[in-house]
Amino acid sequence: MTNAVEARNVSCRLGDQEVLKSVNLAVAPGELVTLVGPSGCGKSTLLRVIAGLEEPTAGTVLVDGVDVTTTPAEKRRVGLVFQSNALFGHLRVDRNIAFGLRHLSKQERRERVAEMLDLVKLGNLAHRYPHQLSGGEQQRIALARALAPRPPVVLLDEPYGALDEVLREELGWEVKEILSQRDTAAILVTHDRHEAMTLGDRVAVMDSGRILQCDIPRTVYDNPTTRFVADFLAVSSYLSSPSGEETLVRPHQLRISAGGPHVVSRIEFLGATSRYTVVMSDGSTVVADVEPSPPLRVGDSCNVHLREKG
Repeated sequence: MTNAVEARNVSCRLGDQEVLKSVNLAVAPGELVTLVGPSGCGKSTLLRVIAGLEEPTAGTVLVDGVDVTTTPAEKRRVGLVFQSNALFGHLRVDRNIAFGLRHLSKQERRERVAEMLDLVKLGNLAHRYPHQLSGGEQQRIALARALAPRPPVVLLDEPYGALDEVLREELGWEVKEILSQRDTAAILVTHDRHEAMTLGDRVAVMDSGRILQCDIPRTVYDNPTTRFVADFLAVSSYLSSPSGEETLVRPHQLRISAGGPHVVSRIEFLGATSRYTVVMSDGSTVVADVEPSPPLRVGDSCNVHLREKG
């Protein structure tokens, strides 16, 4: 099966800084890959290179199996959705969606616009202007416009960043479902680790211009290939063995009990669980999510145990 989009050994230098360093990423039709990493790691630059908005200094970009490395952005068949949504304020919703459909007849444009509005469940807003829409509605229209030319891949650069948490999560799942219905591949850049892990069919973790690991969320969470990946994606603790080897443990893998050589330094109520930060006798720190909460307070001595598997 041909990948919808692929970056092969892509490097990019902006000024005197090498922002991307031999990046490889392939996304299958209908697959959503989330791209996550610290600010300045190259996430958005990778999207811009794939879109044709930045020129790589090395490597190849393919869309639907076709080398588009030197193809102008407007001819790449790549949909783009940004945080600002970039809708044309002077155009009605239907004309925003139709903007990239000039190659179609008037009747075909009308049919495609109606199809896209139905897809994003906003058919009643065709004659409104962007300023008359909510933030979530604007992003749905931006997605409809990106999908209207039927590109094999859509690139989403932090599209929900300006929305409140509840709406962001709701819209994220709606967009994922819409993309799946269209069998459209997508790369979603996000700074939100929870969003990356919940929405991505695969998660790609970047740092310093490189993709350090790209795999299904469970694998990246349970079996990170580097300590950076482990620490960036979720709260991590490390237990030392007598031989000095460190074992990665997540908060749900630990339990604590009263009495022992360690000390509770913080307690956070999380609802169903409470999160205990514990200073170990060797000075290191571990974090445990426990339920029900043991009768401990900050400053109490405690013991830390690994939960039994199974």
